[in-house]
Amino acid sequence: MSIGGDNLDNITSSRVTTKRERRDYGLFFIGQNMFYLFVMNFIQNYFTDVVGMAAGTVAIIILIARLWDAVNDPIFGGIVDRSRLKGGRFKPWLKLSLCILPIFTIGLFAVPSGLALPIKTAICAIVYFVWGMAFTVCDVPIYSLSTAMTNNMQERTALIARGRLNSTFGIMAVILATVPLTGLFSRLIGNESQAWLIVAVIFSVIAFFFMRPIAKSATERFIDQSTKALSIKGIFSYLKSNKYLLIFYSAMIIFSLTNTVSTLSLYFATVNLGDKNMFIVVTLITMIGAPFVSIFLPKLNKKFDKFQIFMFGMAVAIVTSVIIYFVGYEGVRFVPFLILSFIRGVGFSCTMVMSYMFAADCIEYGTYKSGKRAEGITFSIQTFTTKMTGAISGFIAMGLLGWFFNYQSAYYVDNVLISPVQPQSAVTGIWFMYSIFPAIGAIIAFIILILLYKLRDNDVQIMANVNSGEITVEEGERLLNEKHGGDVKSESSEEGERPLNEEHDGEEEGSSNEEHDEDNKNKPVE
Repeated sequence: MSIGGDNLDNITSSRVTTKRERRDYGLFFIGQNMFYLFVMNFIQNYFTDVVGMAAGTVAIIILIARLWDAVNDPIFGGIVDRSRLKGGRFKPWLKLSLCILPIFTIGLFAVPSGLALPIKTAICAIVYFVWGMAFTVCDVPIYSLSTAMTNNMQERTALIARGRLNSTFGIMAVILATVPLTGLFSRLIGNESQAWLIVAVIFSVIAFFFMRPIAKSATERFIDQSTKALSIKGIFSYLKSNKYLLIFYSAMIIFSLTNTVSTLSLYFATVNLGDKNMFIVVTLITMIGAPFVSIFLPKLNKKFDKFQIFMFGMAVAIVTSVIIYFVGYEGVRFVPFLILSFIRGVGFSCTMVMSYMFAADCIEYGTYKSGKRAEGITFSIQTFTTKMTGAISGFIAMGLLGWFFNYQSAYYVDNVLISPVQPQSAVTGIWFMYSIFPAIGAIIAFIILILLYKLRDNDVQIMANVNSGEITVEEGERLLNEKHGGDVKSESSEEGERPLNEEHDGEEEGSSNEEHDEDNKNKPVE
């Protein structure tokens, strides 16, 4: 990619990851997403239809656990940025996650069915709470690792795209296998609770072996272990200065708040379609486009800016959600429903796959703006967003289902699980939240991004090369001014902002950092 007439790709193309690193980075996401999807997509069904909790109770547990999970992401991101461990800044955390994540995943589905409901509810809530923290230990470092492996924008895009592509394999494995396996083991042993535990053990073992290789093979090339981490005040100052990080992920929170499709997919199959095995069909139709999005995204990104592709995907998701609601799903409308669900899935896949890529862009913007590099904090905002929206959207879905649409949970009689017939209000509510409800948040997010998010790929590549020292600050300023017709002015000059290290109380920085921050005061930033 040529920027401002200078072929900067020639400068960075020699600094690439190895074939083994790229392979292992992608493999990690297969295992990670097996853990994630198994818990996040099926835990509410396990709680209501196996443990026997009321949908409203599940809504409260999901809200509290996931809100804390979201809040502890930036805290853990700060810990990661401050860590100076022997094996690197990110890899030791990945190794730790390999130990604790399988344990708590299995523990989550190991609740004895014979216990009293209040006791089972307490156990589930506590273990679910801890599981979220265990997942954070792998989630923040793996995305931050991509910025340490390479400083080339297109290579980072390709790495993350590979990860998102491989994640669909893990997701699809769980989608295809969970319902058939739990049904099979339930019939064989005559206990649905134990069937879920066996499946949890199987998935945990498989996922472990997919996640393990990158913890050994990755090389953290672009990281300075001697750089002093940000103080608490510095963290807030960094976030305040990185306006595009806040704009983008604020929009993504709004976008995802009403995206209740994944939460309700199994309910939709069981209640509306009358066959829980139809979950496989409707979910695969929705997600089958994701691998193709990941495959073709790097090629599309060579011709179109990431932002253009992202917004197009969001527009597709909005339009098809509205059409699906009015088309319906019963009788002869089922085939058009599946076709529209596929198209909507492609749109959602664009936004889901690409949302992870914007965090890397915001890291370069934040570094260029402040002179401070905070991968852990930045990527923790991305994972914070994912978990915050999961908390609230899960709460909204289960709360409306239980309190407003009167969904009836399973219950035990003489240790026999009874599944009640659902009222028409539950059928109607599930369809509303599965079809048109996701469009509401997406429309608001679309408007916010169109109006406020101005960072583009060419800007980021220039900033990345300044940040890595491959071109000077002055050269970067010239290229940005050329791109923006000489109208781009320094926000720090206009707003009176100071480099972050000047705001650290009593902290002393090295002279090189002070000089870097001084230069950053007058950088042109769009």
